[in-house]
Amino acid sequence: MLYSSKDDSETKVLKAVIGEIEAVRIKRQQQYRELQSHPELKRFTQQELNDVAFTSYKNLLSGRSRRIPTRTAILDIADYLECTTAERNDLLLAAGYIPEHYELTGSALKLALEQAKLILCGLPLPAFIATHKFDITDMNPMFQGLYEVTYDMLHNGRYNMMHNHFNPDYPIRERSSFNAESFRKWESHAIYGIQTFKQHNMYFRYDAWYRTLLQEFNRLKDFKTYWDYESASPADPISESKMLIVRKGEDSEWFPIRLRQIHISVSDHMFPRIEAFLPEDLPARHMFEWLGCPVESMLDRYQAIV
Repeated sequence: MLYSSKDDSETKVLKAVIGEIEAVRIKRQQQYRELQSHPELKRFTQQELNDVAFTSYKNLLSGRSRRIPTRTAILDIADYLECTTAERNDLLLAAGYIPEHYELTGSALKLALEQAKLILCGLPLPAFIATHKFDITDMNPMFQGLYEVTYDMLHNGRYNMMHNHFNPDYPIRERSSFNAESFRKWESHAIYGIQTFKQHNMYFRYDAWYRTLLQEFNRLKDFKTYWDYESASPADPISESKMLIVRKGEDSEWFPIRLRQIHISVSDHMFPRIEAFLPEDLPARHMFEWLGCPVESMLDRYQAIV
């Protein structure tokens, strides 16, 4: 029987795919052997991979099948093997598929952050810049004045949006949950933030940075409770207002305001992006004016957009 060059090419691809899969499978098996057991009791055997992720895997190994797994099948195998983003892309490349580019990296990320900073400098609203890890990389003076946070939070280690929700050492949580209604709104926004983080970073969940960040989050008060909470339709900050108690300087009285959070994209990716705030009631307008925001003209432009 004669084989074409196409047959030879497919055979090479199959060998590469099986080689990559087996390398990750054995790596994961050894990893959890050192940890004694997997939390879901996975054994990462060839038979288990066949039964759970790809029912033709044993046929590939034995040579009874010479068909290259589809892209969807490769991704299913990657999920079963708990692949990092790099391992997932290695599997895709081995099978001849285009790798996934989940987030901006390198010079593209640097450029997007520089563009975000330029927008932030000219934005007449309290605002900050956030990455897909929810790290806050910069904020303007109006945001600092509104929430009474400082640049020291940026420079003394990681400052993350989760800290805004859960860190008791920061003023934001206490000032956002001062009565029953504000607590409900704070809780809704906290759940939305966690679910957005999970959904947007689902392919990174086996990466080292994700696991390290999750360990850090778990040290924050009540975080674990809300991390495990499932909500069918958490409120988007764009559709539901927040409540906050504020003051005009250290010697003034505290008073409550309502404000709305909006997202401003700076590229064709969701992150990095600017999180900005709009006043929702008269006390909030007065506070924004005190911060130096041109409230009336700014709101007219926003209404024209939406």
